[in-house]
Amino acid sequence: MHGGDVWRERAPGEWLDFSANVRPGGPPGWARAELAAAIDEVSYYPDLRMERARAALGKYLGLGADWTLPTAGGISAIELAARLDAPEMILFGPCFGEYAEIAGNFGVPVREVSLLAGRRALRAPADALAGSMTRGAAVWLCNPLNPVGCAFSGEEIAALLAAVEAADGWLVLDEAFIHCCPEYTSVGLLAEHPRLAIVGSLTKSLGIPGARAGYVCARPEVLRALAKFQRSWELNCFAESVIRALPGHAGELRAEAALNRRRREALRRGLERLGAHVYPSEACFLLADFGREVAPIAEKLRSRGILVRQCMDFHGIDDGRHLRLAVKDEAANARLIEELEATLCGGSR
Repeated sequence: MHGGDVWRERAPGEWLDFSANVRPGGPPGWARAELAAAIDEVSYYPDLRMERARAALGKYLGLGADWTLPTAGGISAIELAARLDAPEMILFGPCFGEYAEIAGNFGVPVREVSLLAGRRALRAPADALAGSMTRGAAVWLCNPLNPVGCAFSGEEIAALLAAVEAADGWLVLDEAFIHCCPEYTSVGLLAEHPRLAIVGSLTKSLGIPGARAGYVCARPEVLRALAKFQRSWELNCFAESVIRALPGHAGELRAEAALNRRRREALRRGLERLGAHVYPSEACFLLADFGREVAPIAEKLRSRGILVRQCMDFHGIDDGRHLRLAVKDEAANARLIEELEATLCGGSR
C-alpha cells in the first residue's frame, strides 16, 4: 500500500496527511505560477525530445543534458531503471515495495537483503551484501532509505559500488528524498562509474504529486538504451514547466531542506517524549517504534482526520509496532503530538 490515500471518507483537503512524504503546504509560490502558466501550452503535444527539460535538469543536478532523462514521476524512473539488463534484482530492505512489483512485471527475479542488524540497528550496505552478490545483478538502494530515513555516506556508497562493479553488476540509487540532504547525492560518481544509475523524484520536494515529475541519471549511452522503453510524450506540459524553472530556485530548495531539518528534530523530540524509539533520519519523515500495537493508534488518529503510515508491508518492521510519519509544518506536527499523547495516555477528545 501507499501513503496519501486521501480520496475516501473525506475531501482530500480535510485530511492532515502524515502518511505521504510531500512538501507541507503544497507547491511553493514559484511552482504554482509555473503550473498556472503552463495552461497556455496544454493544447499542444509536449516536446517529444524533452530538450528544454533535460537541459534544465542537467543544470540543476550539475550534469550535462544528455546525462539526464526526465520521467513522469519517480515510479516511471524506477520502471525505466528496472529495464537494465540484469539476471536478478537485489534489494536492500526494508524498502519501497514498488521495486519488487515492477521487477516482477518484467519477469526479473527479486532477492531482498536486510539492512537490519537486530532490533533498531542497521548495517552498512556493503557489509549486508558481502558474499551474496550475483554476477551481473542490479542492486537497488534508496538513499535516504525509505521507510527508515537514514542516509548512507559517500564512503558507504563507494564500498557498495566497488562490490557491485567487481561482479559486473549495476548499482541503482533511488534518491527520491535527496532534496532533504543534498550533501549525500551520488551524481558526482556517474562520470567514473558506467554501471551506476540514479533515479529521482521532484514530487516530494515540490509538493506536486499530481503533476508527475522525476528523472533518471546515467551515462548517455545508458540513457539512450533506456529511453527506448519510455512512452512518447511522457512529460506533460505542467511537469515540464516546473522542471525548466528548477535551476533558478536551487537556493530556495536548500533553504527548504534546512527548514525540514529543524521541523524534523522538533518532531523527533516530541515522539521520544511520548516513549517512542525514533530511528535516525536525514529525510522528510521519521520511523518510530512505539513498542506496542499501532493499528488502534492509527485508527484513532484517522477518526480525528489524521492519516499515518503503518509499516506492515515493509519486511523487517512488519511487527505492528512501527509508524512512518511525514514531517509537516510546526502547527501540524504539534497537533500530531497532541493527538498521539491523548491516544497513548488514554485520554478522550
